[in-house]
Amino acid sequence: MKPTVLDRAFQLLDDARSPQDFTLILHFNQPPDIGRLQAGAKSAAEYYGAGGEIKIETRIDTERFVNERLYPVPIKQMLNGATLATRFHHAAADGLSAALWLGHQLSVAYGLTPPENSTQLALRRQENSVRRSQFAYDGACDPLWTITPARSGTRHWITMNFPSVELQQACRRTGGFTYSDLLATCALETLREWNQRHNQNGETRVGLWLPMNIRRESYAGFGNGTSRVRLYARYSASASLVEKAREVRRQLAWSTAHGEWVVPELPLLLTRAPGWIAAPLLRAYLNRPSIDMATGVFSHADRWAGGARNAFADVERIECVGLLHARQSIAINGATHRGQTWMTFTYDTGLLRPVDVEDLSGIYRRLIDHFRRCEA
Repeated sequence: MKPTVLDRAFQLLDDARSPQDFTLILHFNQPPDIGRLQAGAKSAAEYYGAGGEIKIETRIDTERFVNERLYPVPIKQMLNGATLATRFHHAAADGLSAALWLGHQLSVAYGLTPPENSTQLALRRQENSVRRSQFAYDGACDPLWTITPARSGTRHWITMNFPSVELQQACRRTGGFTYSDLLATCALETLREWNQRHNQNGETRVGLWLPMNIRRESYAGFGNGTSRVRLYARYSASASLVEKAREVRRQLAWSTAHGEWVVPELPLLLTRAPGWIAAPLLRAYLNRPSIDMATGVFSHADRWAGGARNAFADVERIECVGLLHARQSIAINGATHRGQTWMTFTYDTGLLRPVDVEDLSGIYRRLIDHFRRCEA
């Protein structure tokens, strides 16, 4: 499997205070057989050519597992009763690849038919592309307000859930935006309201860092097949949530069509130089004040299982513990499965307290409830 530019970038960006890995936590309705899971992990590692031999650990402390140093190991798993936590380093995989890997593992573990072929990761290309959205602010987004500026490198998370079917139907009935657009709009509004609460001037410029699948075939290829676009709260604060969601859709359509997602090639120095030389150079470049890293990260997947949906039949709860770049203080990652949307808020414990993130998730839930009352 040939490494991509993104593989090298996340390898160089990995740092103890900003680890570049993420974790998918699957809660089953009953404890899975560890022997079968182990056989599935071996098959997935061979099938996708990533991870080598993976020994599933049995533990009772999921949070400690999530926060241990991972790099350079690309994939690591632990089983805690009926909970399977899998860590993926972003130098080896994106979220969709992680779902494909787990889908294969569970297909083998349950005796289901695995996918027929493992294909190479082929990415979309666009000759002419913009580096920033026409909706971007004049300068970078404001960071999320935090209690201190000192990162700890320790991640914690909380997960909320709500029924999805009625909301999805309301989005289709209302028209002009998708369910994922609605969820992204609620994330954007949550960050805006949070910053306004703590900004005496009442002015805040918030944006979302939104992963985008750039595979030529939507579910083909293991690795980093995800780039990003940015979305901004460029609408009237008094507009309805529906109007805001339609504006988010308009921004996303523009950025998609104009190639904001195109991944620029890294300079040869960063691809060929030793990590101890290249890493500080890349971090210094990305930490320039003019580089817009948005206010927070948002993602949502409702077709993440691909062709292995039956393999996830026993999964009743999903948590996605996100990675946090050095200039991002919160990641909001969602997955919709079996009529429920699970939204995980990941944060650095040095920047925010549990009570702060409870407040953030409370704002998000209030927005969802408001849309349900008004539209569903």
